[in-house]
Amino acid sequence: MNVIIQENRLVLQPQTDLIASHIEPLRETVLAEMKKYPGVTGIVVDAAGIEIVDSLGVNLIIGMYRQSAAESKTFEIINAGEKFVKVARFFRFYSLFSINGEAANM
Repeated sequence: MNVIIQENRLVLQPQTDLIASHIEPLRETVLAEMKKYPGVTGIVVDAAGIEIVDSLGVNLIIGMYRQSAAESKTFEIINAGEKFVKVARFFRFYSLFSINGEAANM
């Protein structure tokens, strides 16, 4: 996972599908990076490298959102592709946080 600090926001770039076999290392990295940068004002997930999201991936996204909210940080997803947007619509992510990307506007 690539991690960037941009405009006082923590940008997480998973570069892999959010499926069961990848979740635990991703979760550990996310938690470590959030602890490493407590002063950021927001968390951004760059979904450009995400094609498939299974139930554990959904739980990871919701967990990141809840942790962000608990720390009074903004949370958003950027560069969402068509497949990711379908999952986001099904699970009603739009009611919780912002999702941006070419496919998000469809």
